[in-house]
Amino acid sequence: MYTPNLTATDGEVYVALLDTTQVFPATIEENRWNGFTVPRFRRTVAESIATWLNTMHDHDPGKWTDTATFDGDVLTVLETEEHRPDRIEPDENDRYAIGYRGWCWILTVPPSDPQADAGLLADSVRLVPEDGEILVTINIDGTDPVFPSLASEIYGWSRAGCPRFRRTVAEVVVAWIRDTARKYPGGSDLAYWEGDTIVLVDHQAIGEDGYLPARITAAEDGRFSIGASFEWERAD
Repeated sequence: MYTPNLTATDGEVYVALLDTTQVFPATIEENRWNGFTVPRFRRTVAESIATWLNTMHDHDPGKWTDTATFDGDVLTVLETEEHRPDRIEPDENDRYAIGYRGWCWILTVPPSDPQADAGLLADSVRLVPEDGEILVTINIDGTDPVFPSLASEIYGWSRAGCPRFRRTVAEVVVAWIRDTARKYPGGSDLAYWEGDTIVLVDHQAIGEDGYLPARITAAEDGRFSIGASFEWERAD
């Protein structure tokens, strides 16, 4: 199966077609179409989408009826059953609106390594509290990890505050978010690292006009405030 390795550039997010796992970076329009994202892809990504569509068609033409070819700068997507060509020319930013307001694109995250996440979650040394830290958790099934953190500088420990995690702990928090999404894929939030930035995708908001994933950078003290809308609980 075709699995391109494509990384988002500045201003891009990750999208996938509904009920598929192949992920592509894109810019997205502010307004949704029936709750779905409206993406635009740079040329190299559009070429990868064309190759992916053709591979899926070859694998299962009954389910994947579209094929795609480039002719110069024009991408033609052909629905083979109806023989209806969709000619897609690059816009003023040299991007291609593939499946424009017709395909069910959703916001998602790039693939992650379950074994790497499991290794982080098993690294108990990372979760030893330092002086002044409190322990917090989100109790989903009674087996969720406990994370050392500092309380909010503004609100202290309260529902209005957000725990602040050291980088080594923040890496475990992100691994836990991803692991939770694998266990409960229907409505869990998603997260990934983009360099030194955490990108957090609120699953409940992905269909809302104007929504973009939250980008969390370290404060001056090097700590990350993760999950302002999460139901964190004290565990100490």
